[in-house]
Amino acid sequence: MNTSELIAATADLQQRLGLREGLLAFLWSDAEPKGYRLPAAGTQACIIGALPRARRGQTVYCDKEHFGCGGCGYYLGFAPPRPTIDAFVSTGIPGQMEGEHYKKSPELVRRMREANPPPVPPARFAVFKPVAGLAPDERPEVIFYFGNGDELSGLVSLANYDRADDAVACVFASGCGTLITRPLNEAKRDLPRAVLGLFDPSARPCVGMEELSFSAPLALWEQMLINAPESFLTTETWARVRGRLTGA
Repeated sequence: MNTSELIAATADLQQRLGLREGLLAFLWSDAEPKGYRLPAAGTQACIIGALPRARRGQTVYCDKEHFGCGGCGYYLGFAPPRPTIDAFVSTGIPGQMEGEHYKKSPELVRRMREANPPPVPPARFAVFKPVAGLAPDERPEVIFYFGNGDELSGLVSLANYDRADDAVACVFASGCGTLITRPLNEAKRDLPRAVLGLFDPSARPCVGMEELSFSAPLALWEQMLINAPESFLTTETWARVRGRLTGA
């Protein structure tokens, strides 16, 4: 499926599902895009907080000098983890640093990170943009969406349409970890899974109360596009759900 076909099929699936917004794409590029670049490394700017710009049609991007918070730099592969990351996500360091208490021990954080390593960036820029705005020579690695329960019902069900195993993983990680890092690791599997995310309490203020993220490696997304015309999306059952989304 070339990029033009991907754009057209994704627009068709958006209509079949009744999604309220367009799908978003993550890709790597050596050409600096026009759009919003994250602030300099080390500033308290979260990539999840910047993505509403992409949802409104803008391109958002970062690089090894401009990735905002250290978490984004690490999970997108632009920077090494800070030395205290395992303690920060868990217990903290008494008298030195308060922890987030998302894991019981630093050891658990270390093991979680080792099992889900960040990518080695193959190009200068990490780019987030609407699928509809992809150029013919751009090839996304992950397709993602911020959805409510009805929208996620459609996406999760379609991902599982031709699979006996579970095609969607529900995981805990940072916002950028579930949105991009975990799906990139899933893409290496023989049967990649989509990732349901944004359970990170630190990222929750950046999205709506009823929203979670759905991120699919490109190979899985293309299979979903192929399956859509013969799936449950043609039934009266989905028509009722779609009607709630579209108001029709």
